[in-house]
Amino acid sequence: MHNAWDGRVEDHSYPTKGCSMSDTAAQRTRQAGRSAARTADSPWVKALGQVGVAAIGLVYLLVAWIALQVAFGGSDQPADNSGALREVADKPFGKVLLAVMAGGLFFFAVWQFVEAAIGYRWKSGNERTFKRVSAAAKGLFGAALAVQSLRFVTGSGGKSSSQQQVDWTANLLELPAGRVIVVIVGLAVIGLSGYLIYKGVKKKFLEKLEGAAGPGVVMLGQAGWIARGVAFGVLGILVVVAGFRSQPEKSRGLDAALKTLAQQPFGKWILVAVALGLAAYGVFNLVTARHRREG
Repeated sequence: MHNAWDGRVEDHSYPTKGCSMSDTAAQRTRQAGRSAARTADSPWVKALGQVGVAAIGLVYLLVAWIALQVAFGGSDQPADNSGALREVADKPFGKVLLAVMAGGLFFFAVWQFVEAAIGYRWKSGNERTFKRVSAAAKGLFGAALAVQSLRFVTGSGGKSSSQQQVDWTANLLELPAGRVIVVIVGLAVIGLSGYLIYKGVKKKFLEKLEGAAGPGVVMLGQAGWIARGVAFGVLGILVVVAGFRSQPEKSRGLDAALKTLAQQPFGKWILVAVALGLAAYGVFNLVTARHRREG
């Protein structure tokens, strides 16, 4: 039988007497890998994952809206994922929308985890490894956001994203060499921020799309990736400060990062620019969700 993935002919015959047990096990492993690859390429998994991409876009739009309110006089909601989801939950039919978002985010996580396991077969070496690790991180993010959405649907809510980050930082600081670990995490986040800005400037995000993108979509993507890079950069600095000072409350997530921007000289307008960039990222996800080949 012809294999659409690698052009080889699959042998479904039973092992002959000359085949060893290890040969049979290897054959079964290869067949399992090909089966997983077909699952990753399933149009249903991909389509439902793309619903998750749109849901993430909506979350970013809401975070941007809260950030604008902070810039122009304050908001009762934290400018992070939990604040965005609470905004949805408080609206008419909000919990229904959250349930749909949770489903999409769940399948987005499944899509990314499968890609992390056996995806990016057209890549090789370090590039494939990086893509798979990145997909695993996106899967964790999608799964966490799906769980958080379901909590708001059921009314349990739970701690805000900012408080959760404070708790995680406090737990890390209690470990041997905890301060060093927290500083390293903060530096990694700063490194991520630089990578996001690089992707925005060089338009690397276009690799995620099937087909060509119009100039408007490209501008949305550039503004979105650069704004996320700025926000994550400030977040990384706050985590580093929390590590150096052994003060977990300094590490309060995206909400603290955006509010820290607002406190700087000309901070109001810097925050407005970042908020508009985050909104651009949200719109980019919404308008490109059905054309995404990557998460």
